[in-house]
Amino acid sequence: YVYPYDIRRPPAPAANTETFIRSAQDAAGLLADAQLVLRRIAGSQELSRRIMTAAEQSDKQTVKRLIKQTGVRHDVDSVFNPDGIYISLISTQSRIIVALRWSEDRNYFSPMSL
Repeated sequence: YVYPYDIRRPPAPAANTETFIRSAQDAAGLLADAQLVLRRIAGSQELSRRIMTAAEQSDKQTVKRLIKQTGVRHDVDSVFNPDGIYISLISTQSRIIVALRWSEDRNYFSPMSL
């Protein structure tokens, strides 16, 4: 069936390189936070155990607090399941998501809604 009219989309706004550049600069700060979190988790059995225990108890606030206490400067969110955790570091211009496994039962991450 052919529609008797054309579907027209409004023109896309002009590309703004300044916004794109700010977003990239912002993401660099998020990467620094991601490196910090990864170093702290990799270097501490105690922190790793506390994050995993809180996640097993579905205590999202404690997981976020423990991650934030590593010294990150940006907002933090997390999604976890029996396979692992997604840690989101969030700013106004960008978001970095780190996926870490804590189970080797499967060879992939379960789909998660971020």
